[in-house]
Amino acid sequence: MSEPAFIADPDVAPYNVAYLVDDRSHLYHEYDVDRDRDHGPAAPDRDAPVDYPARREAILAFYGHRCGRCGTKVARQSDEETSLGYVHSVATEDEPEWALSNLVAVCEPCYDVLSTRCCDDLGAFGDGYREAPQFPTWTCDPRVAVERLPLTGREAWMRHVLAERVDDAPSCRANHSVVRRACLARSTPAAEAVALGKALVRDERGALSTSNRRLRERWQTLSPHEREDWESRAVDPETSLVTGGFEPALERHPV
Repeated sequence: MSEPAFIADPDVAPYNVAYLVDDRSHLYHEYDVDRDRDHGPAAPDRDAPVDYPARREAILAFYGHRCGRCGTKVARQSDEETSLGYVHSVATEDEPEWALSNLVAVCEPCYDVLSTRCCDDLGAFGDGYREAPQFPTWTCDPRVAVERLPLTGREAWMRHVLAERVDDAPSCRANHSVVRRACLARSTPAAEAVALGKALVRDERGALSTSNRRLRERWQTLSPHEREDWESRAVDPETSLVTGGFEPALERHPV
């Protein structure tokens, strides 16, 4: 499918714009969500409004029970075959955190990437973040179009090669508030992050020839020295080390 042709603003990502044009106000009545609770829990000992289950159900349904970042199917309850669905708020400081318009449905791995604020917290509840795709899909909500830092040398090398294949993408500020809070995210504009993901899909699904091998196959042809060099450019969450020019957005834009 091609991107919407009517999007002319270079600061708006040229892909899924449902969050911009779809009205969610009907969900309040349909799922019995109290609009007065959009600003958060009334009690200091709660981290979500009392009607959180209804809000979560409404948002998961709105996103078609798919992750708003990677597109994988999500479920309302734990399932061995389907990731449990979460909701992530993209509200800025001046917006109601729990308003339905500011909530995005995400799978558990993508939730870990988006919600972990510092490397010290990473892995506190497992290493699910490693299962999150490195790049968002083109059908994503631009506000969570966050790139995951390369965790291996192969990922770092593949990103380098993919970047050479991506045309200059329009700048998109839509995901900046999310990037600031995602310690695994680079400060990559949303449109560029999506373009990298599309380039990876083209590599995996494109036509093959003798001179055109998949990146995963080309990685195996690198010398041990070359692969060791790329390993040094990956991220080690265990030690919070980021090398090779990859800077966590948290450090670049402290909250």
